[in-house]
Amino acid sequence: MHHFLLCLLMTLALPSLIVGQEVPSPESYLGYPLGSRFSYHHQVVGYVSAVAEASPKVTLMPYGKTVEGRPLLTVAITSEANMARLETIRLNNLKASGLLEGRKEGTRLPIIWLSYNVHGDEAVCTEAAMACLYELAQGAGATAQWLDKMVIILDPCLNPDGRDRYVNWYHQKVAMPPNAHIDSWEHHQPWPGGRFNHYLYDLNRDWCWQTQQESQARVAHYQQWMPQIHVDFHEMGHNSPYFFAPAAEPYHSEITGWQREFQRIMGANHAHYFDQNHWMYYTGEVFDLFYPSYGDTWPIFNGAHGFTYEQGGSGRAGLKVQRERGDTLSLQDRMAHHFTTSLSTIEVAFKNRDRLLEEYDQYFRPKPSSDEGHRSYVIKHTNPLATLQHFTQLLDRQQIKYQFISDKKPKRTFMGYSYQKRIDNTYFTLEKGDIVIHTSQPKARLVRVLFEAESKLSDSLTYDLTAWSLPFAYNLQAYVYYGLLGNGKTTKNGELKAFSPASPSPQVPYGFVCAWEDVQDARFLGALLKSELRVRFTHAPFTIGGRTFGRGALIIPKAENADGYEMRVLRLANQHEQHILPIYTGKSDDGTDLGSRSKKIVAMPKVALISGKGVSATSFGDLWFYFEQTLQYPVTILDTDYLSSVNLHAYDLLILPSGNYNAFREKLLSFAKLGGRIIALERAIREFTHVAEGGNPTQLATVLSEREEAHALDNMLEAETEAAQFARYEDQERSALSYSVAGSIYAVELDASHPLGFGYGDQFFLIKRNNQPYPFLSENAWNIGKFTPKSHVSGFVGAKLKQQLANTLAIGMEKYGSGEIIYMTDSPVFRGFWHGGKLLMANAVFF
Repeated sequence: MHHFLLCLLMTLALPSLIVGQEVPSPESYLGYPLGSRFSYHHQVVGYVSAVAEASPKVTLMPYGKTVEGRPLLTVAITSEANMARLETIRLNNLKASGLLEGRKEGTRLPIIWLSYNVHGDEAVCTEAAMACLYELAQGAGATAQWLDKMVIILDPCLNPDGRDRYVNWYHQKVAMPPNAHIDSWEHHQPWPGGRFNHYLYDLNRDWCWQTQQESQARVAHYQQWMPQIHVDFHEMGHNSPYFFAPAAEPYHSEITGWQREFQRIMGANHAHYFDQNHWMYYTGEVFDLFYPSYGDTWPIFNGAHGFTYEQGGSGRAGLKVQRERGDTLSLQDRMAHHFTTSLSTIEVAFKNRDRLLEEYDQYFRPKPSSDEGHRSYVIKHTNPLATLQHFTQLLDRQQIKYQFISDKKPKRTFMGYSYQKRIDNTYFTLEKGDIVIHTSQPKARLVRVLFEAESKLSDSLTYDLTAWSLPFAYNLQAYVYYGLLGNGKTTKNGELKAFSPASPSPQVPYGFVCAWEDVQDARFLGALLKSELRVRFTHAPFTIGGRTFGRGALIIPKAENADGYEMRVLRLANQHEQHILPIYTGKSDDGTDLGSRSKKIVAMPKVALISGKGVSATSFGDLWFYFEQTLQYPVTILDTDYLSSVNLHAYDLLILPSGNYNAFREKLLSFAKLGGRIIALERAIREFTHVAEGGNPTQLATVLSEREEAHALDNMLEAETEAAQFARYEDQERSALSYSVAGSIYAVELDASHPLGFGYGDQFFLIKRNNQPYPFLSENAWNIGKFTPKSHVSGFVGAKLKQQLANTLAIGMEKYGSGEIIYMTDSPVFRGFWHGGKLLMANAVFF
């Protein structure tokens, strides 16, 4: 039996040997052996705090709170001598990365960061973290050598809200003694499960985008240290064994040769210990290193060696579970495996500590400006100001350097790649106010990853998104120049046009006007409506007060609001940092006047959002977060458990996240027929594709029925031809890829004259994940967004599906009875980071 497992068994089974020691054991503090039950998060916090208080080798580092108010924290573990100079070690590491200026002082030490339980119901991770902390805090034997030469940072729980959701439920359902049979209710979580955070976001997809406050706090804390190794501990299905490095292909092309080599070095050490104990494991499959927002890839693109370790178990495993092969998997088994890879990781780091530091320094050393291969990414100042503010906020969070062109030289013309036109050799001008992000900086590799216009995959069999480029995500007018532009000086968000608080005018204005260009404008509209102010929006562009406003621009006229409205408008504008223009006439300089029928009143819609069993938890979470945090507009959440008894006609707008609503189809159609509006996203659209017996079919159902009848023979012949072809059994998974799309970027051709397109040009971009093509609508309907044969921009899409998607519906609206049904084949607010689609969702809500 190897040393690591012996250490764990002593922690679990021999509490009498450790109760009286300086460092409290988990059992002496918790009152039960680790692995005998799941610990609540407050117990974990209590234990970690007790160890930090007892041990001079451990320092507690709180770094934030969850949405539900639970503390987020890490501990630093190192020798007492190192602990006395911990701040110097931290600063030296930042100076080595180039993210902090100044000369290094004293000895450098590698920093190893272990992160546990980012998915709440992968609950063994936190239990293993406490065992690992106890072993390190004692600092005996080999551990003492490790701590003398390295700093270990341990985060015991990245997702406390999700963890406690799972643990609370499990303690209520677990049998006494635990029932290992998979049919027992303790192995079947209710919707939405404990995997996600409060808003049902997957925090392991949010490292880069940082939409969630847990991610924002964690990444800010991480970047104060910038470790050489980061490990993300997970669980997967209970019938699976254990996964560790090396990761599967595809690897992103920006991953260095040393990072690839170290994947193999790390995996070999783990395999040695797993072989000794005859534990099952696999490597090099399923879990790739491509999408940049994982807990392994984001650290990799920030100079570290990133790893994912996956233990079979997860939310269905409980304290013990019978597996398909007939054995029983216990929580203690799962702990032993994660405990072993935790210590094995530290051991490998210790053996390679000198090279870790050498290669780390090289990673961040920027190429000389004379070297070929540099890129400059130019973001035009003509993009909406609010969009630029959101964009540069993300750059700041990533510690990516950028500059504003501020010199007074005449406009200069360059040639490069245009993101909007998606072609190279395009001329553009560099002007004052433009933003330039170039690759002559420490975070050069991360910059190239986030701005790559077209993904390059070594393998199409991937685990998540295959495209994400920021200029497309923010729908920016932007260019790539193949060289260095600007002087490299870094400037901050404050150099964007600063907001100047509005003050009352001596003359009471006729009204106020504000542009409709970004979701921030929609948030302001929501605030106006909640304050019971009357607002109009324009269907046609117009010019007034020397400014031209596009479709969707908001008008707050005095004539339709009570006395004192000016102060209420100004207060809200200042609160939301919203630029508004006071006007003193209803006569436009150009276009229709303010009293024109093209200026429509905005009604305040009562919105309901469906959740519950059958609904995609993450699709619902995206929309829940959008309304509460992004739009800050009231929404009533209805659960499918009681939806059949709800009077839907109390609401104006019903939003269906991706999901299965078959049981409610007739109720939904009745709601629309009598004047309600429905927004159906992704798989929810299927409920409107059936021709109802004895009822009125939707336009979408009619078109689909006609198309299927017309092509039935062709489809049958094609299927027979394909079936006749010889196919290898081993290729079945890859053959299915021909009809799949792995999170690709698509350009949508948009009818910007329709209210759903207000605030956009003739195209916008979205993440395409839905592999179901939908035909264009015809009678009494609008095809507002279309996929064309040239819509595919970046990322993997199967060859056959790519053909099928050409000339199909992206966004449509049909009249149904007295109401409307809006179809969005792919979510415009996906994962909260796809900023360019957020205004479109607001259009569907308000216009």
